[in-house]
Amino acid sequence: MVVFPSAEWAEAFRTALNANPAYAESAKVWEGDILLLILPDPSHPHGEGVYLDLAQGACRGARYVSDAGGVQSEFVYQGSRSAWGRLIRGELDPVRAILDGTFQVKGNMAKALRFTRAAKELVETAGKIPATMASA
Repeated sequence: MVVFPSAEWAEAFRTALNANPAYAESAKVWEGDILLLILPDPSHPHGEGVYLDLAQGACRGARYVSDAGGVQSEFVYQGSRSAWGRLIRGELDPVRAILDGTFQVKGNMAKALRFTRAAKELVETAGKIPATMASA
């Protein structure tokens, strides 16, 4: 079991996403990047998370960012530390969590809507990595 977020979790996620044929199919014409962001809290005033470089149904790179303040990405999937804990324990449906405001997506929504299946696969894959939540 790895800690979320961490470099080890980022690598485990990259491996799992690249092994997911449903993601590969649904994202085969996608190119872009996304930051899985834990919103700022007292322990990380600029937020922390995992930055993903995605292209044609594959994750080219995944890296842990301890200070997300300077990270630029096309999309940001963000939620509180407690919401991320619930997501990685499989207690939240990633799409429902957006609809009820638990998580927010920032970025080009017209593009995001063309790839909703890919986004769902991406976030569901995140929830399948055996992990514990880093404490604040």
